[in-house]
This record gives sequence, C-alpha cells and structure tokens, in this order.
Amino acid sequence: MSQRLLCALVLLLTATAGHAHTLASTIVSAALSGPGTVRITIAAEADPLIAKLEALAGIPASEPPATPGDRRARIESLFPTLRAHIDARMAGEPLALELRDVAVDDTAQTELRMIARLPGPPEGGPYESDDFTWRCTFIFGAYQFVSDREGPVEWLQGPQTSAPVALEEARAEAPSSAPRFTRIGHSLAMGALVVYVICRRRGSS
Repeated sequence: MSQRLLCALVLLLTATAGHAHTLASTIVSAALSGPGTVRITIAAEADPLIAKLEALAGIPASEPPATPGDRRARIESLFPTLRAHIDARMAGEPLALELRDVAVDDTAQTELRMIARLPGPPEGGPYESDDFTWRCTFIFGAYQFVSDREGPVEWLQGPQTSAPVALEEARAEAPSSAPRFTRIGHSLAMGALVVYVICRRRGSS
C-alpha cells in the first residue's frame, strides 16, 4: 500500500470517528414506565457531560474523574444543574423530574434515568396521542431523541423542541445505542492511529 493511500485512509478514518463522536454520542429516550409515570433516559459520554454541567453551573472545572464511581458521584452532584436545563412537558405542563439512578461503565459511558409523575389529564379526559414534548439546553450540538427505544428517531439541534409525540409503555431494557456508536468511533480512531504510525515510519525510512 502506498504512503499516499495510507495517509488518505487516516483522514477518512479520523473524519468518520469524529462524526460518530459528535453526532451519535448522546441519545435521549422517553417512555411510560407505569401508570401516570414517565421515564426519561439520557445516554452520553460522562466526561464531556460533566464538563458541560460544570460550565453551566458556573463552577471551576474539576479534575478528570478517575473511576466510574467518581464520574457517577460527580454527575449526581450536578443533577440540579441538569434538571434546570431540561424542559419536558405533557399537554403543555412541565414535568418535575427526579433522578432515579446513574450508571457509568468502564468506557466512561453514562446513562441517567429520571422519572416524573404525569399531571392529571386535561379537563378530566385522556391525553391526546401527541402530548409529550422534550427540550434541553445542556446539549449544544445535534443529538437523537426517541419516544421509545425502538421508535422513530428525531434529530434535534441544541435547544430545539421536539415534535409532540405519543409515549408508549417502555419495552424491555436494552443496552443504550450511545455506547455502541461511541465504541465504534473509538475503534476507528485507534485504527487511524495505527495507520498514521505506519505513514510516519515509511516517510522517515
């Protein structure tokens, strides 16, 4: 393989990895988790999320967390800031979100699970099929919003409000898509690094 082709491959892999990182690393999902209760899950990379929330809280940036437990504790402490930058509504009424749990794995991916009690149906009648909307201001770029883990995906940009959607009963728990996309990005980045080293060695020989 020629040096020019190898270097072109580096650029391609790096661009692909960057796309996966910036567009696919955050997914928000919402579903009914029981009578009168909605569950919202945010799947993201823990360290960028912590940095964003610290900046929004106006506090000095902390040292990078060293363990999943450190990341979990930091995210839990920043939850009031996160909640202040979420606007989830049912039939126009804002939902009061409560943090249920935070999970962080060994690759620094996190899932935040929140729940909220739904207000009573408007005027004593049932909710319409498209009463739920989501909006947040802690995500600055593009991210995915789904009303069910296997439902249609809506791409939102920053503080954009989602289209009104119907919430369905949550399906069986499944691994989040965000870690899967992010690990693909990390694998591509590592491949790009290997090819880059080969380019440098051949160029210097």
